[in-house]
Amino acid sequence: MRHIPAHPEQIESPVLSIVRNALRAAALASSDRAALDVAGEALRRIAELVVVEVRHA
Repeated sequence: MRHIPAHPEQIESPVLSIVRNALRAAALASSDRAALDVAGEALRRIAELVVVEVRHA
């Protein structure tokens, strides 16, 4: 179910979405290593976003 903000200022950035989802997944991970994998994947996705932003700037 998608969250629809009540106010336009509540619209979140893709980075915040990645972080929020990663924190949730890491908290529910079955082990420390799985939680670290989740965190690493989130960092990789954020880095991809940064590269795309720099190329389009």
